[in-house]
Order: sequence, then C-alpha cells, then structure tokens
Amino acid sequence: MAESNCFTRKWLLIAFVWICGTRCSTARVASTLEYTVVEEVPTGSVVGNVKRDSGLEAEYGEDDLRRLRFHFRSAESRDLFSLDERSGVITTARRIDRDRMCPELLCDVTVDVTVRPTNYFRLIRVVVHVADVNDNRPRFDDEHVTVFVMETAQPGTLLVLPSADDADSGDNGVNEYQLTHDGNDTLPFELVVTDQVSKTFASFRI
Repeated sequence: MAESNCFTRKWLLIAFVWICGTRCSTARVASTLEYTVVEEVPTGSVVGNVKRDSGLEAEYGEDDLRRLRFHFRSAESRDLFSLDERSGVITTARRIDRDRMCPELLCDVTVDVTVRPTNYFRLIRVVVHVADVNDNRPRFDDEHVTVFVMETAQPGTLLVLPSADDADSGDNGVNEYQLTHDGNDTLPFELVVTDQVSKTFASFRI
C-alpha cells in the first residue's frame, strides 16, 4: 500500500511539474511588439501602447482592463523608457543618443513588460528599433595632410589619404568624397574611393 501511494504521489508530482512548466513557458513571452523611435526625440515622446497593441483591449472588458497594471520587468529599462502602469503607454525617459549607445549599424533595445494582477499575468516583449538621424559631421583626424609626389611618378600612382570618421551610420554616414581645388582646371589628380568608403586614394594623373 505504501509503495502504491508513493507511486501515485510521484506521478502526481510529475503531472504538476509538466502542467506548471507548460503554463510558465507559455506566459514567459505572451507576445512580442516592435516599435521604432528616432534618436534625440524629446523626453516624453510616445514609443507605443502595450495595452492596445498586444490585443488586451480586445480580449478583456472594461472592468478587467481597469484592473491591469503594467511594469517593466527590469529596472534597467527605466533608464531609457517610462511606462504608465495603467495605460500601458511607453514613452522616452530621456533623449537617446543612438551613436553613443550603438556603434553598430542596427540598434535594437529589448524590454519585457509584466501584466498583473496574477490572474491576468503575462510577459510582453517589446523590441524598440532606434533609428539614426544625421546629427554628426564627418571628421578627419588631421585637417591638413601633406603628400609628396615625385615628378617622375607614372599616371595611376596611388597616394593613400586618410578616411573620414562619422558617428552616424547607414545612409547618414559617409557616402561620398569630393576633390576640390583653388580654380586650377589642370589639376593633375583624380579621387578614387573604395566601395566600402573605408579608404580614400588620390590617383596621380598627367
């Protein structure tokens, strides 16, 4: 009899763990929302509405919706964004400098929002794409570069020049170089730029 009771309790425990694990994994991320915000927008700019966009307004009635409370799962999320616990509206908590925060081409910030009380509990993942604006000027390390050329140099001789650095990325980064002069129409140089715009060359031409 003792063995039978032990066997029954064992299977009940396994069933409980399986059910709990299934529900927990389902609630772990109920849905994923994606928003885009442009860097440097004023503090308090609206990013998105979690209550509306996650479908909660369509799922629950007005009485249930009034009970819902929204919070960031991590306190670190409050460094960039604010979340109204009743409306579920996410706004910027400060001006976001994308170029300092994300030197890479893509800049995505992921935050998790919890919905409570317990009987309504779920996790909503929010991915915020921070878009770049052209707010930086390209700069060279040195304003003046001296290059010496032998008068016997053959046409097509490459003289390596430094490339410009730009904190902006993509279409807002460095896309073109131009060679300017002081009005001398017989300037014996032409500019050759690599496809990646990573190096600039002056090509000697006679």
